[in-house]
Amino acid sequence: MSEKDYAVTLLSDFIKINTTNPPGNEEEAIVFLDEILTKEGLETQIFVPVKKRANILSRIKGRQIGKPIILLSHVDVVPAKIDEWDIHPFSGEIRDGFIYGRGAIDMKSQTISQLLAFIDLYKKGIVPERDIIFLATCDEEVGGKNGVEYMLNEVKDLQEASFVLSEGGALIEEDGLIHAQIAVAEKKVSQFMIKAYGQGGHGSIPTKNSANEKVIKASYAILSYKWPIKVTGVVNSYLNGILKDKVIEGVRFNTLKEGLKNKKIKEALEANPLFNALLRNTVTPTILKSGEKINVIPSEATVYFDARLLPREDKESFFSKIKKLCGEDVEIIRIDNSSADPKPSPYNTEYFTGIKNIIRRAKGDIPVLPCLLTGASDLRYFRNLNIPAYGFFPAVFSKDEIMRMHGKNERISIENYLNAIEITKEIVRFLASCKDKI
Repeated sequence: MSEKDYAVTLLSDFIKINTTNPPGNEEEAIVFLDEILTKEGLETQIFVPVKKRANILSRIKGRQIGKPIILLSHVDVVPAKIDEWDIHPFSGEIRDGFIYGRGAIDMKSQTISQLLAFIDLYKKGIVPERDIIFLATCDEEVGGKNGVEYMLNEVKDLQEASFVLSEGGALIEEDGLIHAQIAVAEKKVSQFMIKAYGQGGHGSIPTKNSANEKVIKASYAILSYKWPIKVTGVVNSYLNGILKDKVIEGVRFNTLKEGLKNKKIKEALEANPLFNALLRNTVTPTILKSGEKINVIPSEATVYFDARLLPREDKESFFSKIKKLCGEDVEIIRIDNSSADPKPSPYNTEYFTGIKNIIRRAKGDIPVLPCLLTGASDLRYFRNLNIPAYGFFPAVFSKDEIMRMHGKNERISIENYLNAIEITKEIVRFLASCKDKI
C-alpha cells in the first residue's frame, strides 16, 4: 500500500470509531493510535481518567531538557443525527474524492496528520532541539476535564511547554482566493439558561404570566439587545488583512476603523455571521424545553443560551446585563464547564513567522493572519499558563465545508487532506529546530 493510500485508510478507519461526546467512549480510538505508534517503534503512555475515556502521549526526546513542544489534538466528536446525513456519519466512506464522516474536519484528519508527521520525524532520525510530544486527548467537545485538564495535572512538564499546535485556524478559500488564519485567541464561553415557573392548566383556559410567556418575554429582550462592537487587536489585524481594498456595497474598504464609520460597510460587516461574531459578544438560543402536549399549559419552561464573549469582556458584567434584560420573572442559571477563560497568545514569535514562511512556500504569497476563534478549544488551558498556543491545520476549506463541520455530511477532500499532511510534516520539522522559548 502506498503512503497516500495508507493515510486515506487510516483516516477512514479512525472515523469509523464512534467517539461521540457525550458519552465519549474514546478509549477505542486511543488504542487505535497506540497500535500505530508502537508498530513504528515509538513508546507511548495511555492515561485513563475514568472508565472508557482515555488520552495518549508519545514523546521524541530532544537535545535539551524541559519546555517541550506539543502537537495537540482531540479524538472525541460532536453528535451526528444519522437520519439527517446522506452517508452514515461513522462509515468513513470514500466517495467522489472525499472522506465522509463525523470528525473528518473536527478534528480526526488533523489528528492523523499530526500522527504521521510525528512518525515521519522519528523515522527520519531527526533529533529535535526540545522534546516533541504527540498528545491526543478525550473530552474536548464538553470542556476537556477528562482530557487536557486531566493531563496537565498528570504530566507536569506539559505545564512548561514552549509551544502548542492544535486546531482553530486553517486555509480559507473565498471568491477564488485563499488566506491562512492562525488562531491565536478565542472567545469566552459563557453559557446559561433561563427558567420560569407559572400556573399550569388546560390550553383552552389561558392564564396570565405562564411559564412560557415569561421565558418568551425574557428571551425576546435578550435577542433584541444589540451588543456593542468592540474591536480587538487580533480582529483588527485579521479583517484589515482579508478586506483591504475590497469593494463592499460600492465602497472601497481601507481600514476597519474607517469602515465602521461608514454605514454601508458597517451594515455589511454585521450581516456577515462570522464578521459579526468577531466584533461583538453573541448570545444564541439553542435548546427550548417546555410542554409535552399541545393542549396542556406547562408549569415550567427553560431556554438555553450559548453566549460567547470577546476576550477582554468581564463575565460578571455580562451576566449583570443579562439579569437586567430578563427582569424578575425568570431565573438565570449559569452553565460553565470551563475552568479557564482564554488569554490571547502573542503572534510576534518565531513560531508564527516559521509557520507563515512554510505556508507561503506551499501556497504562494497569500495573506497569513492571526485570528480570533469564535468557538472554544483546549488551547485555552495552555494560553492561561502563558504558553504560546496556535490553532492551525493546513487544509483548504470553503465556507460550505466549514458549515459541515458540526453539521451534516462532514467531509474532507482526499487531495486536500494529503496536501495538509505534507505541510504538517514541514511544520513539525520546523518546530523540531526551534531552540528558545519566545
